[in-house]
Amino acid sequence: MQCINCRQQEANKESGLCDSCETLDKQKINGLLYLPAAGLIINILCIPYGFYAFIGAIINFLRQTGIISWYAIGGVVVMLIDAAMTLTASWYFFRRKKGIRKVLVAYYLLGVAYMLYFVVVPAWLYGAYIDGNDIRNALFPVIGAAVWIPYFLYSRRINTVFCR
Repeated sequence: MQCINCRQQEANKESGLCDSCETLDKQKINGLLYLPAAGLIINILCIPYGFYAFIGAIINFLRQTGIISWYAIGGVVVMLIDAAMTLTASWYFFRRKKGIRKVLVAYYLLGVAYMLYFVVVPAWLYGAYIDGNDIRNALFPVIGAAVWIPYFLYSRRINTVFCR
């Protein structure tokens, strides 16, 4: 049986690929790594909407009260840092750079800090009501960090794909 990819060499029974094609396939972003890739892409696409909605809320608050709060200024700073970190993590991930472990650990930890700033701080400072959407928004970064940080720190696959 010939390799299903190159059709030049004898294929292994398990994968249907020859040894050289199997080695190349192991170095690709595929399988379980599609999930963090999708998360990075979705986050990049949501950044402009988040800025638009938050800046709109700041402008509305400014029209009503005539002041810009420190929370709003801090929110813009947190959003800028998150956007920069998301773009950096995406660059490292899709370019398969060697320092991906540190960058993605920082990315997921910053996601938790972002959630804390926009969900927990308003409830703590201003007594804002936390509804089901806020709980969902709080759980996703925590679960993502709990799953992906150990994966990126301890998985052998990360060495194969990113650390050439």
